[in-house]
Amino acid sequence: MRKGEIAAIIDLNEDVHDLLPLTAHRPIGTLPFASRYRLLDFPLSAITNADIHSVGLFMPESERSVQDHLRSGAAWNLDLIQGGVFLFPYVATRDYTDPALRERYYENYTQFLRRSGSKYTVVMGAKNVANVDLNAILAYHKASEASITAVYKKVPRARIQPNDWTLSLSEQGAASSVMRAADRTDEAEETVPAFMEIYLLPTIDLIDLLETAAQTAEFRRLPQLMREAVLAQNANAFEYTGYLARIDSIPRYFAANMEMLQEVNYQSLLFSSIPILTKSKNEVPSFFSKESVVTNSLLGTGAYIEGTVEDSVMFRNVVVHRGASVTHSVVMQGSKISTGSTVRYAILDKGVVIGPNLTIEGTPEAPVVIGKNRTVFRSSELEGDAHA
Repeated sequence: MRKGEIAAIIDLNEDVHDLLPLTAHRPIGTLPFASRYRLLDFPLSAITNADIHSVGLFMPESERSVQDHLRSGAAWNLDLIQGGVFLFPYVATRDYTDPALRERYYENYTQFLRRSGSKYTVVMGAKNVANVDLNAILAYHKASEASITAVYKKVPRARIQPNDWTLSLSEQGAASSVMRAADRTDEAEETVPAFMEIYLLPTIDLIDLLETAAQTAEFRRLPQLMREAVLAQNANAFEYTGYLARIDSIPRYFAANMEMLQEVNYQSLLFSSIPILTKSKNEVPSFFSKESVVTNSLLGTGAYIEGTVEDSVMFRNVVVHRGASVTHSVVMQGSKISTGSTVRYAILDKGVVIGPNLTIEGTPEAPVVIGKNRTVFRSSELEGDAHA
């Protein structure tokens, strides 16, 4: 790819409702994943691998965690003199009955696209965990006559939920529309083309699309415009074949982290030809006492383990005291599990403290979720806590 040939738009205004309380103070893009990553790392790493130098990051309402994680963009080689990451403020829920505000929404995108000087633009979000080769998508796009390319993966029907976006494919493999899974009529098919909400198209076409939308009375956000463009233009469809997890609910977030404990998924996602980059932390190694038992788990740096950890994903600086047990759980940065306590099928957000001799237990389909910085010393304090 020639330098500057492609620009990227990452839209972080994604629905967080079904991931509460984990998304009470962070967007989907900064949810921790697989003991050391954030979901935003996956699109950023794809962009770095494709040598893209102009990235427009359209911020969510809770943007502080994005800025803290991104910093200068150096972890993804985006701290450039020319180009780099451009941050645009949160605008998703303003009152767009005012024509001036509607025009400003679209202008943010068109201003970035014109200044990028790119021939093509890729549009993506952060809730699809995948290791995507944007160079391959661009080459596929150039080889076709379609004006837009949409990315999908064939997924077993059992993994598809009614509200998921899917592609309707023609016999020639073109994408004729984007539809909810509940609206499909091909129940006999064993797999469904799950839409990854990744688009690639000429920059000038995207600018035209945005400018046309700015002149209409009905306000439509960029994701809706892109879905309509697939229907209107009979898009090219690129099939992605690697690991994919869609993070839009607590059960799916929990399941995706648990899938990282399977070697084939871990290697496919994180150690393929495209490395997944993240902000580095220089910390001490994890400590394991002689009495500790740790099996089939991922642990971040700085952990202090005296108890038992099985089939779990733990982030940095987690403490598991003597006699405590953590199994089939996701434990985020700085959490502590005290002596004699059992945590099973649970998600503990950052800074959670579990007191001694307690049992925290959910199920694989409905893990217990304890929100950020909670301190739990009695079972009664868990009443009303979220089950997925």
